[in-house]
Amino acid sequence: MNISESEAVVIERPFEAGYRKVKLTELTEESIVCRTTMSAISSGTDMKTWRGQQHPEQCWYPLVPGYENVGVVEHIGAKARGDLKVGDRVMINECREFGDVCAAWGGNSKYVIKNPQTAPAPFDYLVKIPDSVSDRDAVLAYLACVPLKGIKRFAFNGKEDILVVGAGMIGLSAVQILKILNPEARVICIDKSAARCKIAENYADLVFLADGSEVAAIEDATGGKKVDKLIECTGCSSVVGTLHKYIKDGGWTDTDEPAHIHLQGDYPEPIIMDSWHRWFVKNCQVTMSCALAPGNKEQILAWMESGKFNTEFLPVEVWPVEKCQEAFEYKNKSGESVFKVLLEW
Repeated sequence: MNISESEAVVIERPFEAGYRKVKLTELTEESIVCRTTMSAISSGTDMKTWRGQQHPEQCWYPLVPGYENVGVVEHIGAKARGDLKVGDRVMINECREFGDVCAAWGGNSKYVIKNPQTAPAPFDYLVKIPDSVSDRDAVLAYLACVPLKGIKRFAFNGKEDILVVGAGMIGLSAVQILKILNPEARVICIDKSAARCKIAENYADLVFLADGSEVAAIEDATGGKKVDKLIECTGCSSVVGTLHKYIKDGGWTDTDEPAHIHLQGDYPEPIIMDSWHRWFVKNCQVTMSCALAPGNKEQILAWMESGKFNTEFLPVEVWPVEKCQEAFEYKNKSGESVFKVLLEW
């Protein structure tokens, strides 16, 4: 195969995206070439990149955004690793190097060269998509891998109350994963949007509107205890410093397990903690995680294949990739009323 360039979504500068050709890296014997059939604009990372909110040491312009893409294997080099074959449908995801533009995760390229140079992270490898899983669901599977990595930080204790803050893609994925990994738990979800709360009712055991009344509602639902564990999925920096109000007291003795908060959001602004005495007396554990871990993609796809993980109620729209600028503008205007814009190649 001879390939040196590809059509791609390119953000030329903040608020300006286009569909044009970019140079690819050299095709080596270790390379696998994939052709993208569907990708996505994520509400968090991609919209921050389009708005120019990424840190300059991480992203510079022009760049190829995105990390949620699926497609078909077109070429396999003589020394490429793995057991894939030409024609396989795969989760492609990151490409971390191009020939003439910044690879800001690089998932929105029609042709992607995957090898140890362009995909060096331990989770950058290609994963075959089961026949029964659609391209749409396989695109959505990637983001579900992110809370899966975080949720694995929890030590589950059977019948416990777990709160998911935020009913976007990350939050509703977290709700489903929590119910799969700990079926005995009661999973509660809160969000400031009534529309998103309505969607969350399809997944969570209890849903409360975060309008100031949710603290009392959670306290009442848990018999005054509040929640044992909490995963924060809004990406809103100002929310993090107030999470103490949702969690149980504990940690006063060696056998009195404290609450556990996991921070899953991608926070663009500094986090300011509420008055310290409100946190100090909670004795809680706080963890965080970034991106995903090896094996997560296979697990989410397997849950999709078995019907355990369901994307039916998630509001996504499909746009032609050539209209990427209009799609970014639409997503920016729509906010979380549209969880994700899928780009059809």
